[in-house]
This record gives sequence, C-alpha cells and structure tokens, in this order.
Amino acid sequence: MDLIDPEESCVRDPSALEPEPETDPVDTEECTLSKTPVTEVWPRVFIGNQETAWDRDKLKEMGITHILNAAAENDLLGTVNTGSRYYRGMNITYCGLPSFRHWTKISKYFLPAAKFIYKALRNPTSKVLIHCTQGLSHSATLFLAYLMICHDMMVEEAIDHAIKLRYIKPYFGHLKHLSFLSADLVLQRKLKTNTKLV
Repeated sequence: MDLIDPEESCVRDPSALEPEPETDPVDTEECTLSKTPVTEVWPRVFIGNQETAWDRDKLKEMGITHILNAAAENDLLGTVNTGSRYYRGMNITYCGLPSFRHWTKISKYFLPAAKFIYKALRNPTSKVLIHCTQGLSHSATLFLAYLMICHDMMVEEAIDHAIKLRYIKPYFGHLKHLSFLSADLVLQRKLKTNTKLV
C-alpha cells in the first residue's frame, strides 16, 4: 500500500490556516443520533469515549484486541492517561497519540493511525477501539483519515459513512486537515494512474 510519508504533514503551510471559529458550524439539533459511549463504525472498528477505555470488563466483553488512544498525554486536562500498562494481562496492543490540543498538528498522525488500524484488521479476529475523551472529535477524525487512506474514500464519503452510525463532531480545524488529506490522496492516485499509463 502506497501511503503518505508519516514524517510529512498534509498541510502545506500551517501558518496560513485560519484560527478555529468560536461558534461551531454544525447545527447539533439536526443530528438524530444520541451520544453513546461506544459504537461500531466499521466491521471490527469502534469509536468510544474515555469511560469505555477505562472499563476493562467492557473491553473484554467486546473482544477488543487493539486500542488507539487519541488523547494520550500524562496528567493534562482533556486527556486519557491509560497507556499499555493499564491493559497489562488483557492481550491488547496499545497505541497512544497526543491529544492534539493545538489543532494544527493532527495531520501528522493520520498515517500512523491508519497503519495501526489497517495492520490490526489484517487478523480477522482483531477488534480496534479508537477513543479520546468524548469519542466525538479526535478519535472520529483519525477514523475518517483511516477510511480515506485505506478505503479510498473522499472526505465527504467518509463523513457520510460515520454520521450514519455515530454522533461525531470533529473540530473545524480537523475537518480542514481532512480536506487537505483528501486533495493529497486524489493527487497521489492520479499520479499513480498516469504512471501506469506511460
């Protein structure tokens, strides 16, 4: 699979980005899905909140084998400080990524997150939990990036898929980065197609 270099950001010039607006462009009253602790959003892929990540019994019951913590920083408000030691003895593969408190940095985690999920799902018995504190923004953003990178979805398709199953609310800045990722992936696929034709 030919993917974006994990060392490169999908954003051309982060200083050119506009700051996140104070009001949310999404009207939450239109959403008919309730905020649930955990939802299966793809076969064997779940998005959840911190309560789900902390509930070892629930994780065993669900058969979770891989955890992608999208809010992994120590002792900071708005993070979920579990780590691989928390899941010791549970046969869970853990990957912790920073909480992205500064929204311009999330794009550098798109590829590592997509690879983690992709590799986990190669085993037909694996189940992946992607979580952050509320299971609405950071975890949802990384899941959308996975769909775009590994399943050739455009950003709109990925969002349409996710919102049919779970209430999600990615930050405006995260959506901007997903749009840049979408444009980069389209360009890569065009270049790949043109190279094959030559």
